[in-house]
Amino acid sequence: MHLRPAAAADLPFLTEMLLEACNWDGTPWYDDAKVRSDDHAWRYLADWPRDGDFGVIAELDGSPAGATWGRLLTKDRPGYGYIADDVPELTLGVSPTFRRRGVARAVLTELIAQARTASYTRLSLSVDPDNPARGLYESLGFRKVGFVGTSDTMLLEL
Repeated sequence: MHLRPAAAADLPFLTEMLLEACNWDGTPWYDDAKVRSDDHAWRYLADWPRDGDFGVIAELDGSPAGATWGRLLTKDRPGYGYIADDVPELTLGVSPTFRRRGVARAVLTELIAQARTASYTRLSLSVDPDNPARGLYESLGFRKVGFVGTSDTMLLEL
């Protein structure tokens, strides 16, 4: 597995991974047009990359397999897992053909390392309580700190 920083040219793949995150249980809640027109969902990628954005792409067999990225969102335009303006909120997705191969753990572990290097002290995310990824987040130290809509807000102290 090859891990590399996410770049501007990765926007199409990051969009695919945002769709995987939104449709995590296989229900097609979002397609490309809907995610781009939904201001709340699209704020995770609008104008990618902005100052302060950081992310990781995993490649397997020369193909992009998964990604995670962090973005600072604001109180007036929060994400689903918003904590504070100085806490990056994460999004993570893995292509269905590459699941159960350690991609999610690899990209998330690298993103946590990037956040520490950038001197962030906390990371947040939003996850449905039934999403199997929740176990990964807990295994890496994320803990539930709130509940918004149908999802848990989780926080990692770095």
